[in-house]
Amino acid sequence: MKRYKRSNSGIAIVVAVFFAFCMLVLFVAMMFRQSSTAHHNQLTIDERQAFFAARAAMQHFLVKAKLFPTELYDAVEIAQGKNPLCNFAEFDGSVDSGQAAFEPVSSRPDLFVRVRPERELDMNQQAKYFYHPLPGKNAYIRLGSYHNPDYRYLAPGLSKSDPEERYTMPNSPPASAKPEKYLAYYIRDCTNMLMDNARTQPSLEIVLSPDVKNIHEWDAASMDGYPYTMSYKVTEVKIQSIKGLRKYGEEAIEVSVEGAVKNFQGKLIPQTQKRVQRITRKGAVD
Repeated sequence: MKRYKRSNSGIAIVVAVFFAFCMLVLFVAMMFRQSSTAHHNQLTIDERQAFFAARAAMQHFLVKAKLFPTELYDAVEIAQGKNPLCNFAEFDGSVDSGQAAFEPVSSRPDLFVRVRPERELDMNQQAKYFYHPLPGKNAYIRLGSYHNPDYRYLAPGLSKSDPEERYTMPNSPPASAKPEKYLAYYIRDCTNMLMDNARTQPSLEIVLSPDVKNIHEWDAASMDGYPYTMSYKVTEVKIQSIKGLRKYGEEAIEVSVEGAVKNFQGKLIPQTQKRVQRITRKGAVD
């Protein structure tokens, strides 16, 4: 009988130790999972904040483009060497019925005038505009000077010898002219960061409060600043070429922006975004 009790006691100890070991493993696994989940959640929050920081840059730019479309269009044209006051739109060579929209001038068969859907006449009932056919396209471009295509551009010698691009796309202007400076100046204030050590948008600055030591400490009611530092800027505006776009007298630009968030640990999380936007001199086109 005593041996039987001793045997049961030994088994009970083994079972208890095994159960305690299993509980320890379960506890460690739960702690590790909780730590991993918390880190992942924090990383996800930081990434989303950086995403919205980049969105802020894009929205800032689009708002300015909506308020000042002419200045943006002119800056984009000047960056290419184009005269922003010149009409670079292409016009369809036929109307919906299939009939030709233009016919040659009797005395100058190399020049055309619009006859459909209606004639374009001045107060003296003479042709108001003259057009030139674009090679390889059923399209025409309005001319101001057939013999001098450089009037369409900002400097002499920019027109190309290729007849397909002679009136529509100039050679690159010389770097010494700094043709992109107006576009660079246009996007200069689309940021809440310092530009040339100057605060361009102080009311939009979002700076981490010095009192925040961890993610749970920030209190909007009692602390100045924010639970993180958020910054954004427009990094680049490039000219895009889209087939058929010229028929509407538009330009296409690719806008690149960057947003970043620095959390209470000093970790910087960046985010970049791009968008192709169509613009005209009178307003943005969505």
